[in-house]
Amino acid sequence: MKIIILAITLALCSSVYAVSVDSVRGSYGFVSLNDSHSKMIDVLGNPKSSYSHVIHDRKGWPHKATTYLYPLDNVKYEITIVDGKVYSINWER
Repeated sequence: MKIIILAITLALCSSVYAVSVDSVRGSYGFVSLNDSHSKMIDVLGNPKSSYSHVIHDRKGWPHKATTYLYPLDNVKYEITIVDGKVYSINWER
């Protein structure tokens, strides 16, 4: 029984947490929510990778979105662009 509790505790402690933030610091400034896609590229440079997907707003309407992945300072940032603007910024360790 103790081994099961220990295994569960270790699994919970080693989990990766994703946190939503309002801005990310790059080499030449900050990228914040509602900034343009071009400002994101200017500040952070080219992303490591990206993928396209569809998100739904509160009314259920679909919107095309692209999420860009940036590894900065041992942290992985995911920046989602909708309609040419920064929609969300998430990071995880």
